[in-house]
Amino acid sequence: MARHLGRDISGVKRELDNLERAGVVTSEKVGNLRYYRVNKASPLYTELKGIIAKTTGIHASLREGLRKIKGIQRALVYGTGQHEVEEGLGPIRLMVIGRVDLNDLNDAIRGLESRLNREINYLVFDEAEYQRRKAEDDPFLVEVLKGRKSILIGTDDGL
Repeated sequence: MARHLGRDISGVKRELDNLERAGVVTSEKVGNLRYYRVNKASPLYTELKGIIAKTTGIHASLREGLRKIKGIQRALVYGTGQHEVEEGLGPIRLMVIGRVDLNDLNDAIRGLESRLNREINYLVFDEAEYQRRKAEDDPFLVEVLKGRKSILIGTDDGL
């Protein structure tokens, strides 16, 4: 781990020991090696898993794949909890708001589906249509906006 991070082994060991004392990780010694793993019983487990998923997991992959598409103002995953997305429970539900080239978006989604080995159901709204539906209290949008969602691109301002 120290080699991979390019850090001093004693500093990495000290931090792992701190995490173990805090109950975030557990360790097991096998021969002259020590193996660390996350402590799923830790009260911080769910929150840390969410942070990691957003920075290195499916959300990060989606964000990276969509970032290449010009015209996306906002993109969000909706309708499922963090654990459902990360653990592969059903398709990923994605909403894209902006003026995008649908061919580029379709190509990006196909690539993401292949790389993540997950189905992605997506909707695309241009900003005017999104604002119109929101103003009319479109039942679908009301449900999406009140439910669980994770912003991939943009902010939740105006959602």
